[in-house]
Amino acid sequence: MEKSKKSKKKEKDWGVAKKIGLILLFLVVLCAISYGIVVFVRGLNEKIVESQLNDESWLTENVSVAKDSSLGKNIYAVSKPDEIEIFDMSYQEVIQNKLDVLLEDEYSFEQPLFIYNLYGTNTLGLNVYFSSNEGSEVRYTIHVDDKDINDFSKTLSNSASSHSKNNHQYQLIGLVAGEKNQVTLELVDKNEKVIKTNEFTVDLSLVKVNAEKKLAVKDGDSKEELTDGLYSMLGNDSDGQDYLALYDNDGILRMETDIIGYRAHRILFKDNKMYYSISQTRIAEVNPMGQVTEIYRTGHYQLHHDYVFDDDGNLIVLANNTEKETEEDCIIKIDLDTKAVTEVVDFEDMFASYVETCELDTTGARDEGEDGLDWLHLNSIVWLDGDVILSSRETSSIIRVNNIETDPELVYILSNDEFWKDTEFSDYVYEQKGDFKIHSGQHSLNYEATDEDGVYYLTFYDNNYGRSNSQPDFDYSTVGIDNDNSFKGDKSYYYVYRVDENEKTFELVDSFDVVYSGIVSSVQPMDNGNVVIDSGTAGVFAEYDEDHNLIRQYTAELNKYMVYRVFKYTFNDFWFD
Repeated sequence: MEKSKKSKKKEKDWGVAKKIGLILLFLVVLCAISYGIVVFVRGLNEKIVESQLNDESWLTENVSVAKDSSLGKNIYAVSKPDEIEIFDMSYQEVIQNKLDVLLEDEYSFEQPLFIYNLYGTNTLGLNVYFSSNEGSEVRYTIHVDDKDINDFSKTLSNSASSHSKNNHQYQLIGLVAGEKNQVTLELVDKNEKVIKTNEFTVDLSLVKVNAEKKLAVKDGDSKEELTDGLYSMLGNDSDGQDYLALYDNDGILRMETDIIGYRAHRILFKDNKMYYSISQTRIAEVNPMGQVTEIYRTGHYQLHHDYVFDDDGNLIVLANNTEKETEEDCIIKIDLDTKAVTEVVDFEDMFASYVETCELDTTGARDEGEDGLDWLHLNSIVWLDGDVILSSRETSSIIRVNNIETDPELVYILSNDEFWKDTEFSDYVYEQKGDFKIHSGQHSLNYEATDEDGVYYLTFYDNNYGRSNSQPDFDYSTVGIDNDNSFKGDKSYYYVYRVDENEKTFELVDSFDVVYSGIVSSVQPMDNGNVVIDSGTAGVFAEYDEDHNLIRQYTAELNKYMVYRVFKYTFNDFWFD
């Protein structure tokens, strides 16, 4: 009898447990269904948002261009949802349509149409539109009350296709973030006489920027003048929003463009447009007003480090082929008319026997790149009428290849002969003429011809960095290179080689020490003999005179990682006269 009671109790307890289990199972299933619904709805919403972002009707309804009193009197600004990407042609078309409506009214020099950062490509820009029967040029000056910031004055270019004698359309760059900018416009006749003046204020007190508003500046001993132009900070490798930033000679931020990611490796100019990369797969074409007029995509390739124009005005781009197991070893061409992407050279084919000797880096010590075998790591290209000269960081080699679009031919390798010893390419290594430390991990090639055929100069940044992740057994110390850290080392160099293809030699004809940077960095010879040098991982760039004396040095003190490259451009016949 007692046993029966216990049995019944067990059955009762088991029944309760089953009920609890079923309830828990029901709750689990309910949660799973709910999560599935959430995922489905979220995916549906994402598809809807993506569809909306490409829908001009939706964009037209949700994007406005209206007066913004916080910026100043009669200054228009764009209002848009945050998820809208400015580097989108549908969006740019909608903005242009809204501008066209505003331009149906008439504007005078005394009462122009002002629009702040109209196309989204310049956080420190103001577009100006007016008509006038007088004057041939327009000058402007930007003044702020900060006594440490000098006035910024420029004469505007009249070369824009949208400009005519009576129809003036300009983008004023150079406004200062966080300041009330007092702007003076001057209408000037052909004799440089000021006909009219218009003064107004653009209040950017609430405007935030990514880059430092003011760089730390140190003057050197040189008494030479800095060249005219704006220093272009072309990448910072940040984990957040990347940007292209322009600084004046005082180290003041005068223009900034948020890009999608990666870097803007350089700015190219053609037919009154400028071109710069905005991600690993896109290059933007932008006109002087700041409008994105075209986007060029790289297909299943990812661009890295450099691009140039060929003789026909097409883009020649260093690239990764994402469909193969090696990386940073291809050159592609993007036709600007058709947007077609074609592979020009795959250097894995040319150097097949050498690639077989390389190892995939699995240490996690690599500085950048994807998961492929980084055996060549091209980082700079010079275009010479169908031939190219390339910098390979991973092999510490400068390589010339002729006829790349028809029948690629390896011409030479400038390197320490120990690196290519016991390979089938050793005979291509030119003789090192003279006793000097060989380059290693170099970047940023510049070419200068001479009067003698086959003889020319190559100027570049010698990182003085000795590490090859794909050839870990190669000891750089045996060739005089002791630095193997990207950020810490004794010094890097400005180097100039005289290359003689007739004698198959190269020699160091000029050099001087610069701040150490194991990776990235750039050198830019200027027309007047000055040189601009960026030591990337140190966050330092500087301009030197032709005798290598420091004129001025700039430091990005808040930079978290690196200043990838710095090139100086005048922007003459683009923004300025």
